Amino acid sequence: MMDEILFIVADLMKPATVFVTDRDTVATAAKLIAQHNLPALPVVEGDRIRGLVTPLLLLTAPPYRLVADLMTVEGITPATPAQSLAQAYALMTGQGLDVLPVVDNGKIVGQISSTAILRAQGQQTDPLTGLPFSTATRAWAMAALERGHEVTILFLDLDNFGAVNKLFGHVAGDNVLCTVVQLLAGLIDADTDVLCRYGGDEFAIATTRRGGDARALMERIQDVVVVTVGTGEMMRQVTVSVGIAGGRRAEGRKRAHIAATVDDLLTMASRASTAAKAAKGIGEAGALRGAAVGGRATPPAGASYAADTGVIVARTQEPRLRLVDVTVTADETGSTAAVTLRQGSHEGVGRASGHVRGHGALFLVASATVDAIRRVAGDVHAYVVEELHEVPVAAEKLVVAVLTSSSGHSRALTGSARAADLPHAVTKAILAALNRRLSKPPADPSDERCRPRPPRLHK
Repeated sequence: MMDEILFIVADLMKPATVFVTDRDTVATAAKLIAQHNLPALPVVEGDRIRGLVTPLLLLTAPPYRLVADLMTVEGITPATPAQSLAQAYALMTGQGLDVLPVVDNGKIVGQISSTAILRAQGQQTDPLTGLPFSTATRAWAMAALERGHEVTILFLDLDNFGAVNKLFGHVAGDNVLCTVVQLLAGLIDADTDVLCRYGGDEFAIATTRRGGDARALMERIQDVVVVTVGTGEMMRQVTVSVGIAGGRRAEGRKRAHIAATVDDLLTMASRASTAAKAAKGIGEAGALRGAAVGGRATPPAGASYAADTGVIVARTQEPRLRLVDVTVTADETGSTAAVTLRQGSHEGVGRASGHVRGHGALFLVASATVDAIRRVAGDVHAYVVEELHEVPVAAEKLVVAVLTSSSGHSRALTGSARAADLPHAVTKAILAALNRRLSKPPADPSDERCRPRPPRLHK
């Protein structure tokens, strides 16, 4: 039984410095495994780990056979003592292994097994989202600072989550949290980032990305994390306020100072996220001030809310696209999808037809949605649907849509939405991705990036 929660490989690995070469015999390998009670034995050539031998492989082999004839794989990427358990587990699964050697400065110092990692992770992960708690992220960030890396903390606080919980209930709130985690998981890199659930509707990311790359990640998170709940006047949109803090340390620090540094970064990033939320007009309870229809405060007459900047700006036309209706019909000539959208008082219907099977109808819906957007918002918004992902959930259908500019110069946008049926979920997810972008002032139509191209859809 472990006395404390384990965070990095060094805390959990089984110390061991023994190994064999591919010229050693099965008898030699079996003796070392038995003496040191090891789950596997590295096969080494010079400074390179060539493979592993396990007790199961040795069990039926004649004692005179060479290890080279039995070792599991050719070439292994080992773990390092400072890696997080998540990183080590990702290395294992990526190589199809249950055990990894641990190497420090070119020398074998131990082994770590998937069983031990899973047992430890069960003690330090959030059962709802599967994410580690903040203590694991603190330990990871401290280890990164000790190794001389630049560390940046991104603190994420969901907008309007409290209102969703009160209006739709805590089950809906839990589903929103899981959806947010799925969206964030697609943005982080296990080699440079660690995501944790900090508490409630707050998350934190520790990263060793450079300052510019960390800020790019922050902007990407703000674009991607948009979850729509409900329909019509009952619709609420959960977005995210992100605070960032970090930078390169100028000199080495003792471990106690490193711990204080990580705490300071978390505090500063948390305060920055609170300031970002306040700039959007969102109170501490997580609800927008005013009548928060669609997750936004109701602006004064003749104005609208710009979600990317958090300011009320003058606008003669409501920038948001709203869904009116989605229909899909089929006969002997094929299938047809029709999508009706409204922007302010202007309504438009987009259509797409073709011979499709199964989920192919969803791409007709996506194409019809793009056509409706063009008819209602104009060709200046030349975005196309690149991907559609149906995410299995217990109740309503959930779809994630990924859009990019047809010119290829603008960054991708991602939106997700739930609905009682998949066609409505597809259109809502596309609108969730676009509405944050469409709330900005229209770009110059002469700009090459805004010139329309033929829509294209990819499965």
